[in-house]
Amino acid sequence: MSTRKTLEILDLYSLDTRELSVPQISEMMDIPQSSVYRYIRILKEKKYLAETSRGTYQLGLRFLEMSNFINLNNELSLAAGPIMRQLTNETQETTVLVILSGLQAICIENISSSFHMVKVSSEPGKYIPLYAGASSKAILAYMGNEAVNKLFKYGVVRRHTANTITEKEALLQNLKKIRENGYAESDNELDEGVYTYAVPIFSGTTVLGSLSIAGPRERMIAKDKEALIASLKEAALQIQHNL
Repeated sequence: MSTRKTLEILDLYSLDTRELSVPQISEMMDIPQSSVYRYIRILKEKKYLAETSRGTYQLGLRFLEMSNFINLNNELSLAAGPIMRQLTNETQETTVLVILSGLQAICIENISSSFHMVKVSSEPGKYIPLYAGASSKAILAYMGNEAVNKLFKYGVVRRHTANTITEKEALLQNLKKIRENGYAESDNELDEGVYTYAVPIFSGTTVLGSLSIAGPRERMIAKDKEALIASLKEAALQIQHNL
């Protein structure tokens, strides 16, 4: 099945064209109606299209869900920005805001210290694995064991450094420890030479993302760990309050 053709069907919709029938789609795309039905079946299953009582098709609830997701990302960035800058100035280390995206995490904000620069995988717009690094695991820890099962079922877990946890039971134990402590930490787990602390950000009881502090290993382990974590937790609470 052509992914391009499926996307082209969605491109037919606009403010002026909110409903389309199979014959209309067939004519507009110059493809057989039998093919249109195959594409529509997939789009309906994934909630990208919904059938009306008139037998036509309109954009489905999935787009509303995605719109809410985008709005939440923007809202989270706006709420977190000033707090992250304050945290970076206070700790003189890089602060990172990461959100959940399916079975991955994505960085939406990264504020580097002007005093100490550090290269991390968590750059704005970049996807990072959900199972590796404190920023991601602070999220995964609150998603339930089923999420971990899916990561291993789909075969996405791989080693990034010598410290990446790639055994399922070891990862589950690590996530349990994160829930008990209320924070995650990683030592050379995703990026060589980088040590990171991270705490989850919630909306009610649902985990939205995480806030983290990252820096060179030698410098980070020389700092007051409890003070860093306390600052992180306070910053996360402020962000949640601002949402």
